[in-house]
Amino acid sequence: MKQKLQSQEAAGAKKQLGVAELTCYGIGNCIGSGIFVSMGSGIGFTGHSITPALMAACLVVLFAYAYKTLMAGMFVLPGGNYSQCALLQPPLLVGVSAISTIFTGLAFAMYALSIVEYASTVFPGLAAYGKLIAVAILTLFFLTTLLGGKFMGKFNLIMVAVLIVSLLVYVAVGLPQVDFATAVPGSADYFTGGPVGFIMAIAMMSFACQGATMPIAMTADARDPKHSLPKAILIASFVVMIVYCLIGIVSAGVLPVEEVAGQNLGVVAKEIFPYGVFVIFILGGACFAIATSLYGAIASVQHPLMATTLDGWLPAVLGKKTKGGYPWVMMGLLYLIAVVPVFIDIGLQDLISLMMIPTMVINLINNALMFRLIKKYPDAWRSGFFRMPRAAFYITIILAILCDLLICVALLTTLKSGDQYFILAMIAGLFVYSGYRLKVGKVNLSDIERIRAEAEAAAQASAGRE
Repeated sequence: MKQKLQSQEAAGAKKQLGVAELTCYGIGNCIGSGIFVSMGSGIGFTGHSITPALMAACLVVLFAYAYKTLMAGMFVLPGGNYSQCALLQPPLLVGVSAISTIFTGLAFAMYALSIVEYASTVFPGLAAYGKLIAVAILTLFFLTTLLGGKFMGKFNLIMVAVLIVSLLVYVAVGLPQVDFATAVPGSADYFTGGPVGFIMAIAMMSFACQGATMPIAMTADARDPKHSLPKAILIASFVVMIVYCLIGIVSAGVLPVEEVAGQNLGVVAKEIFPYGVFVIFILGGACFAIATSLYGAIASVQHPLMATTLDGWLPAVLGKKTKGGYPWVMMGLLYLIAVVPVFIDIGLQDLISLMMIPTMVINLINNALMFRLIKKYPDAWRSGFFRMPRAAFYITIILAILCDLLICVALLTTLKSGDQYFILAMIAGLFVYSGYRLKVGKVNLSDIERIRAEAEAAAQASAGRE
């Protein structure tokens, strides 16, 4: 790990990434498939008030991940997210966070099903074979991981560019067609679900608002990271909020709410675009957006899970590789986790809940641990980017915990009772299994302790430079 951090520091010696570059990275990681997948569900909960719900969701998510932003303003940790966790969490929670990554496979199923759903608006005949096509998409994307990251990296860049252009065109063409007389506060379709529906929409749309904290992964290459990273996260969150609000206005304001509630953006796109442009938007915009997220999720989960296996949190058999170094057992398991939900009819809304709830539980604990962190590193806190009084800090963390709790409880209520018990049992199982691996000595604690020591050294050095 030490050599890795040294190589990262050497590679980023020139510190090429400023606030602008880091902000763009955060925006790019945030704006994507989430808005295509969850917008219809949000409108179904609250109607035309989806726009203020999106605004609130961006703020709620910013608070829900407050610990990341606050730590980025306190310490320079070249290891990014991993170093933050090593510095903040006890070993048990390190294991829970690491093992929970395996449930990312549920997102793979959601993305594949969403691609089929959008493609079916152009080719209705696909709907009859939706499950088989979704499995075929998953199989294709898993097979591309055999080609290495360079091949898909170039293809992914093209898809992201098309995605951004598609959303800009959607907003530019759609805004003039919005019926603003029926899309204002006080209209019949505003707050259709009342206060509860509005909160549910915030929780559902929070899935689309994640990603603004991703610049933390670029700490080693950032100029003045204690200042540039928090600024980038805040600016990216604000920009995403504006973009999402514009998309929300168009999505809920062109057609009657009952026609778009629970539907994907293809319904509105078909209304505002000529047919040829509509086809391009669906295939090049929506499908590409979701495809980039699917590939990104598959590519990004491989190495963290291998590290989790090597550290002993998961059975060693999952770390088996081919002669060429491909982790076939781990990827095979992820493939099964992705394929099974396709055939058991888990709705997209339920999949979002199953993915988000464990993440928010871990976030809640991490935010609570911030109380202990600033006591341990008072100098780093006093010299940090935010420099707020202790009272303001306590209020911030309490709000962060409440935001995590709001998302958890709201999404939990969207699940059937059997699924509620399943997700609670799954979270409990993560803690039990993590504790078991620690108790029987399967976990390489020396690695965790070394990483923590390196993170603490970086934290102390960071505070000392102020």
